[in-house]
Amino acid sequence: MTYLTGNSEFDDQGERYAELFRCATEIDGDPRRFEQVAAWWADERPVLLDEVLCERAALREGAKNRGDDPELYRDNAAALVAVAQHIGSALESSVAEAAGRTLKAHTPGVMWDTVWPRGDLWTDWRVPGTYGLSLRLWLNANGLAVGLRPFPDAQPGATEHAVEVINSHPLEGYEVLAGRSRVGRDVGFTGGGTGEVIYARWFDRSTFPSLDLRAEVLQAARDIAPIMAELNGDTTTMDANDDGLTAIVAEFKSATGYPTPGHEQDKADRRDFAQLLDPEELSIVDRADLRPIWNTQRYGGTGPMSTLNKSIRDADDTEYQRIIDTFSYVCWGDDAPAIRINRALEDETLRVRGFGESVMMKMLAITHPEKFITVYPYTGPKGKLRMLKLMGIAAPDAAGRGELQVASNDALHARLDRFFPGDPLGMGAFLYWYAEHDQSPSLEPVVDPLDDLAEQMLVDRSFVDDIVALLKDKKQVVFYGPPGTGKTYFARKLAEALVPDPARRPVVQFHPSTSYEDFFEGYRPETDADGLMTYRLQRGPLAELAARANDAPGRRHLMIIDEINRANLPKVLGELLFLFEYRNTPVRTLYRPDDPFELSKDIWFIGTMNTADRSIALVDAALRRRFHFVPFFPNHGPMAGLLARWLEREGEPAWVGDVVAQVNDELERELGGPHLQLGPSHFMKRGLDKDALQRIWVYDVEPFIEDQFFGDATRINYFRFDQVWKRFNDLAGESIGEMSDGGEPEI
Repeated sequence: MTYLTGNSEFDDQGERYAELFRCATEIDGDPRRFEQVAAWWADERPVLLDEVLCERAALREGAKNRGDDPELYRDNAAALVAVAQHIGSALESSVAEAAGRTLKAHTPGVMWDTVWPRGDLWTDWRVPGTYGLSLRLWLNANGLAVGLRPFPDAQPGATEHAVEVINSHPLEGYEVLAGRSRVGRDVGFTGGGTGEVIYARWFDRSTFPSLDLRAEVLQAARDIAPIMAELNGDTTTMDANDDGLTAIVAEFKSATGYPTPGHEQDKADRRDFAQLLDPEELSIVDRADLRPIWNTQRYGGTGPMSTLNKSIRDADDTEYQRIIDTFSYVCWGDDAPAIRINRALEDETLRVRGFGESVMMKMLAITHPEKFITVYPYTGPKGKLRMLKLMGIAAPDAAGRGELQVASNDALHARLDRFFPGDPLGMGAFLYWYAEHDQSPSLEPVVDPLDDLAEQMLVDRSFVDDIVALLKDKKQVVFYGPPGTGKTYFARKLAEALVPDPARRPVVQFHPSTSYEDFFEGYRPETDADGLMTYRLQRGPLAELAARANDAPGRRHLMIIDEINRANLPKVLGELLFLFEYRNTPVRTLYRPDDPFELSKDIWFIGTMNTADRSIALVDAALRRRFHFVPFFPNHGPMAGLLARWLEREGEPAWVGDVVAQVNDELERELGGPHLQLGPSHFMKRGLDKDALQRIWVYDVEPFIEDQFFGDATRINYFRFDQVWKRFNDLAGESIGEMSDGGEPEI
């Protein structure tokens, strides 16, 4: 309504709705279509320009001379300002990226002075901390200028200095246009301070129908960036350390794919939180709506805040209002941020139990994203002090906690601004990644770990490469086959080769009682400081691994899920079934509906599945589609002949492998498939002879056979050791030689 009409003040919502309906009918004639267009406009935030804005700017000309009532022009001015605000916020991040530095959108107030509403439209994307060094879009009754507003300060002679710098960097198509100045061409601007000029391209209103405003603004941001840097006193040379950081930032973006959908969600979350912390909203916001700011990982986490939660929960109305006043002061107070932090920590009239500097820094980052990055603690492994050291920046020499927080934030922001212009979230994500990044030069290993693995496991290197390629494709595989085929052992050895850090390759075993709460996260009882029973959301192994992966983007993590088919998988996995396929896509989970969770593409999974356990039939098609399945069968595929190769390498008798291979062929015929064969691991033991083989058979193999042929005495007896040994001698005796005195084949 304000954008279209400038009218935003209504006595009740009924009057607002009636006016909106009248406006929609007048503009379009079809209120439903108008609603659809309005929804598209709100979502897509297009930047549009129409000559009607010039008509609005012209409306107030001569009003003073005619003796008009200023209130007649208030709605008109409000509409111009609403358009300026929309353009400024819609293009803020894109303009900052194009200019290669943080720029913050600024727009004028509705009133030109204490009496008269304004009669022009402008949006500045300003260098933070300057008087008016910015990219400006400035519209009047005649047309539009887009270019450099060249005032880092308001000192005497600022215009002359600006023009001198501009003349040393001439840009084709740009000219100095006058505001309230004797310098520059007069195109009808009447606002701004004394001596106001803009170095810009001029677009007559007749060109508006064919003007791509977004493209022109972004091109201007790129054009004026060098002049802006010189006027701001920025250094134009980079030392060797900067060159090194350029390469590291490029590696970060390549390794993580930044910005990911999760980071885009974080930006949206910041906007939601900023609305809650808006000065006008904060006084009426429900306390339950505030808690996600510090209780979730949205726009960065602050760590557990149980004391602050208790303070909020137990506060009566008077105390709650005092807490809100403290929040408002920290976010919006007139004092410098460092002073506000110190006072909130130390002043008894402001101090709130549990409201520490990390939460304060998160609130400041939400409300002032142009200034504060998403690293909230000062000390600790994820604190600013460590990040300063990584960046080669000296720690600030300051006494108070507020001064330490703000000075370190400013130093890190200044160091990274040109790599992540206007993107404090990117700065924080990069610093967390860099803190995990191995900064020592990597040495080429003497032995390829995958070559070493293939040799150790007695399989072809191509088989190992196939599994790695499958992991790269879907990020998860399942090794399936009979028991004893080395699935878990192979998975653990492969995990060691791919992820050397044990903290990044946990092993989880599923069983029939495994639940979603065990694997992912759930509430667990505990006692608080007062001895009262309470419940806390506790991470399971997957949520813990996801948190590690989020703190170290670009570094591989791998989880082994042993016996994956023994659990009730749809119940255990829940939303994770979606996340297995759609990585880095935030979803709302069962216990964190306010805290979107994403599964990093850096996490791989290897499951193992025992095909002798008939619960394999419970694995549904949805899970099968999300995993690659790799067979581990003794007599088929890459594992065929594994026992024979092991016996040869270890100098053990080859006939043991022949016995096992013969029985596996018989089992396959009897059972109609290879899923219940004998795995080689039973027989990978040194010192094998007939007696050792018989012990293995009687105590390991025969119980398995009895289970598979339960109640069928004939077939059970067929696979007793004496019967197997007799058949083996009958079939292989002549080819392997006569029996020795010990009753074993003579090799």
